[in-house]
Parts: sequence; C-alpha cells; structure tokens
Amino acid sequence: MGRVSRRGAAGLLVGLMSLTAALSGCGAGDSADGPVTLRFVWWGNEDRAKVTRAAVDEFQKRNPDIKVETEYSGYDAYFQKLSTQVAGGAGPDLLQLDRATVGEYAGRNVLADLGEYAGKDLKIDKIPPNLLEGGKVDGKQYAVAGGATTQMLIFVPSHFEAAGVKVPTAPGEKWTWAQFAEAMGKVGAAGQVAGTTDFGWAIDWFEVWLHQHGKSLYTPEGKLGFTADELAEYWEMIGTMRAGKGVSPAEVTTKMDGSVQNSGIVTKQSASEIGYDSGVTGYFGAFGTDLKVAPLPSDAAESGMAAMPPVSFAVSQRSKNKEAAVKLLDFLVNDPEAGKLLGASRGVPPNEEIRAQVCATAEGGSKAVCDYEAAQKDKIGPAFGAWPTGSSAIKRDFQRTYDDVIFNRVSVADAAKRVIQDAEKSLGS
Repeated sequence: MGRVSRRGAAGLLVGLMSLTAALSGCGAGDSADGPVTLRFVWWGNEDRAKVTRAAVDEFQKRNPDIKVETEYSGYDAYFQKLSTQVAGGAGPDLLQLDRATVGEYAGRNVLADLGEYAGKDLKIDKIPPNLLEGGKVDGKQYAVAGGATTQMLIFVPSHFEAAGVKVPTAPGEKWTWAQFAEAMGKVGAAGQVAGTTDFGWAIDWFEVWLHQHGKSLYTPEGKLGFTADELAEYWEMIGTMRAGKGVSPAEVTTKMDGSVQNSGIVTKQSASEIGYDSGVTGYFGAFGTDLKVAPLPSDAAESGMAAMPPVSFAVSQRSKNKEAAVKLLDFLVNDPEAGKLLGASRGVPPNEEIRAQVCATAEGGSKAVCDYEAAQKDKIGPAFGAWPTGSSAIKRDFQRTYDDVIFNRVSVADAAKRVIQDAEKSLGS
C-alpha cells in the first residue's frame, strides 16, 4: 500500500546523493534471447507480499524463460536498501515507488523511459489519464500506477457505538471538521483509546486540507503552494483535538511510521485513523474484519479526496532485461488473473476493465475498498499531481518538526515558519 512514512526519506536522500555520478553512463541494452532473471522489489506487509508472490508465480508459469526473484520490506527499510543498491549499480529490474520518489529517481536518471513501450509491450489505454500523470516527469512516462486509491477514515465501529457517535458512511453523507472533532472527543472520553490517530505528522493529510480550502501543497511550477499561517491553522486545529483526547497523545504519535503494524488502530491506541484505502486489506489482515471506512471531513463542497496512484511500478534504466521487466509490469496491471490475485492490495486495479471484474467478485478487505470507492465516487476528484524534486526532504522535515510541536519543544507558529524555510531550501527557491 501507499505508505506515509516518517523516516524513509532520510535513507532515500543519502543514497540519492551519489546517484547522478553513479548513473551517468547507465542504460545497458536488453540481454540476448534466452532465459533471464529479474529482480522485482516492493514495500508492504505480508498481506501484499502473499498476493504479489502469487501473481508473480502465475507470470512465471506463462513465461518459463523468465525467472523472477522477489523482495519486500517495510517502507523505511525498503528505501534505505534500494537507494544503496541503485547507487552501487546493483538495483532491481522492476521497482515500486511512490509520489515522493518517482520524481527523485527519474530526475537522477535511475528510471527507464517507458514511452517507447507504451501502446506496444505496455498497454496503458485502460488506465485513467489522471493515474498515468502520477508517473510522468517532464512529460515522460517513467512509472505506471500499480493501483488507484483515495483518502479515507478507517474506524472500529464498536468504539463509536459505545460513545453514541454516528459516522457518515452512506453515499451523500458528510461531516465538517467541527463535527469530526466533536465526534473524536466523545470517543476519546468514552473509552480507553483516543478518538483517532493524530494525523498532523503526515504531510499527505495536510495536502487534503489545503485542497478543501482551494490551495495546494505545491504549485505547477514546483514551488510551495501554502503559507506558514495556513499550516499553523491546521496544526492548531489538531492541537485542540489532542487536548480533549480526540487524537492520540504525543508518545503514541511519535511512533507512527505509516506501517500497519505500528498503526494506532492495530496497536489498540486509537479508534480510527486517516489513511489511503489501499491500506484496508492490510488493516483487515492485522486487526480483523470489524472495521468500516468513511470519508474525510470537509467544510467545503470540495472533499479534498482524490484518485491517486498509491504506488507506481518503474523499470531500472540499468536493467539488462528491460523488455522482460516491462512484460512483468504489463502483466501486473493489465492481466485479468493478476488482477484477481492482487485484489485491492495496492488499491483498486488501475486498469478500469480489470477493476470492474475484481470489484464484481471481491470479498473481505478488497470488497470494503470497492464499496467505499463506489459510495464516494462523486466526491473523489482528480489526482493532485506529482510532487517535485525535493519533496522527500520536505516530507521528512515536516514530520520531524511536528514531533517538536507535540512534545512542546517549539510553538506551532515557529514550527510552521521552520517548515516553510526548510521547504524552500529543499526546492531550491
């Protein structure tokens, strides 16, 4: 699933520092005809690993001359290892990236341009343009969405029922931020857990809030699209919720890293959590099926929720087996059997025809994702767009600064100003 990690960017940036020099002469051609071995890597939990391995096994059955070696890990460990391998010339053939890393890797010549394969070995005509945009950098297609996701609130119904709180889950129902704050406060006051996991540490959710207010995280030119005052207003709102046990306390929030195993819900420290619906199958696997999904609050007609690629697949520029890697990529996003096996482990399938087939017979967590997307269809807007180079550092600094806020080491106003200053440096402004 698309992860909102707090520490992975640090390891990524260390490795990327040496990529420009290391990869200046990259781009070996495909190997001669005959048996080839590919390395395919991704991050995620065991739920994702199980279904991905099953899809890879099916691919190998159909392509006996292609052997696929797979690896996966948690988000932070994944990017620390990947950046080191790529910088040393030992990167995988097919890799999984997210919004903060597609631009970073493409900008340093790590990724192959998939344009020459599009429409031939790589079919993209059934993938919505707004999802394809997430894999483009400077007009070139460097990655393809591995799924489609949108923002959600996942919650434990029993906690809300005990507090007498009704969550809007039916099509057309919504709630404001004030109603959300009141609901979370009631849940926190009624039980032994916070109403929701503190969401102030993840810049992804601030991006949603900005869109609800007609603003954006970044401008089309790759500059900051928000002010220190706007960030301070957002963090102050969450601080008020924290004071009433509406969100998790600092000692719990600081442990959040975007992984399911450290989730406030899974560790039974909160009754709900903001996330991407591509994570629902992971929540079901780690917590159980007694979970439901609801839309995010909004004070405006704009929900702030968008159709996003939770992860994207890319081929290494240095791969000696690009055509085989593209063949595997095409299989993962376009094959009906692969769609059936993968389900909604990376969100709903990016290929709209495969998505319809998967959702028609989905069960468990995959059905919950399909049902949620169908219920919120009219509220889900187009993707926000790719993040610019430098966004990995901004994401890291945003999260580290929030730690200082929740532990009262810095005022909200000063913290917001620090985020702006650090971000402008990272963007080269």
